[in-house]
Amino acid sequence: MTQSFEVDIPMKDRPMAVMVQPRNETDKADVYDLYYCDQLCGCIFKNENNIWIYEPHAHAALLLDAEQIQHLGQHIAEHSYNA
Repeated sequence: MTQSFEVDIPMKDRPMAVMVQPRNETDKADVYDLYYCDQLCGCIFKNENNIWIYEPHAHAALLLDAEQIQHLGQHIAEHSYNA
């Protein structure tokens, strides 16, 4: 079973560390919950075109641009491949 892991997202002043945890209760293998400061902020998944999609939660969302989302997805894919 894959455990949670940390990914640093590049920001202007310093990297932002986000905790990534695979969702176990879904039948899709590429759905991950994202945590920042120990709060669930949203989820990220890969669509049928191999594009990473970020769905923020309304109450505690991270503001990520397209480049940051793809960076996060790339690191998730690398971690999943090497696990």
